[in-house]
Amino acid sequence: MPRANMRDLTFATFNLYNLQVPGGITYGTSPAIPDTPEGQKQYLAKVKWSAEQLRRLDAEVIGFQELWSKQALVDVFEAAELANEYDLVARDAPGRGRPQVALAVRKDRNGKSQLLPGADWEPNFPPSFRFDQIRETDGAAEEVTITLSEFSRPILKAQIQPEGRSPKPPAVTVFVAHLKSKGPARVSFPDDLPPILADYPNIAKSSLSHVRRVLEAGALRAMLDSIMVSEDRDELSPVVVMGDLNDGTLSVTNELISDQPTYKVVEKGTAGRSSNKGLYSAEQLQQLRSLRHVYYTYIFKNKLESLDHILVSEEFYDHSRKRQWSFREMEIFNDHVGRPEDKDKGAGDHGIVHAYFDWNPMPKETDAV
Repeated sequence: MPRANMRDLTFATFNLYNLQVPGGITYGTSPAIPDTPEGQKQYLAKVKWSAEQLRRLDAEVIGFQELWSKQALVDVFEAAELANEYDLVARDAPGRGRPQVALAVRKDRNGKSQLLPGADWEPNFPPSFRFDQIRETDGAAEEVTITLSEFSRPILKAQIQPEGRSPKPPAVTVFVAHLKSKGPARVSFPDDLPPILADYPNIAKSSLSHVRRVLEAGALRAMLDSIMVSEDRDELSPVVVMGDLNDGTLSVTNELISDQPTYKVVEKGTAGRSSNKGLYSAEQLQQLRSLRHVYYTYIFKNKLESLDHILVSEEFYDHSRKRQWSFREMEIFNDHVGRPEDKDKGAGDHGIVHAYFDWNPMPKETDAV
């Protein structure tokens, strides 16, 4: 969909389904795609399919997950004939079992970068985000200590400066995340098999995944709190979080990240006029205006799930007094999910989420109550 105004913004989140060059390692000890003639053919099919999705998206800002090779992502953009139109923030995975997130930001109409300096990956939880000998006052009496201090996949943080001079849009902070999956954790141990793994192996591994994802969600929320602190009526701090969060919109983890802002559903209501730290789900914004909508980005055991999300701050919410952009539409490209014939063509296993926002600042005269 073409932009009506150069200040309009479109965001997309795209799980690349272990994008790696032939011969490169992903999770196992053997290459996901062998460096053979057949492997090269498989890789080219995957690159072609991914490139087709990029052209279909036509988004200003794209967050990627499950990237193992920067060169592989460059190959996708070159196949899409978009290599000169975007700035990429990407890097190789540092080792087996450690996929990375990445970001692409479209250059403006004059070919100038909209990506501001300083984009980087954050592997660690905020220094003070630690649970060390904390005791609850109601119910449970034992102390809680959790030694987790790192994201399973580092969070990518960047800033973009959207196009436009008069008025000039505010810079937008973008976070790309890929939180711990709900699948059983892969574990190791130094000596003897721990009793919990001996007695309850599946429960223990699944519990570990959930604990880590909750901690990662809380740590990401702590990072957001450090920049979404403005109580001033006129100060802006637009933020977008996007990625494979590996949980549903109303899950505990996603509610931690979003801080559960209120949505306006009654015309005379004041809900949503101010939410300095809240993040609004593009899924829910779409559902509030849909006659019928089925939202899923992943299928597991015939269960349709929403794991991939775009969350936006109040500067993108229609009813906020700090609104700078209005929500127009969200699309899910998920026809390929769960279809073996598409997988053979190089398709991913997640749907791709795409959200449109129109430049539409809240008129000052309506901002008085």
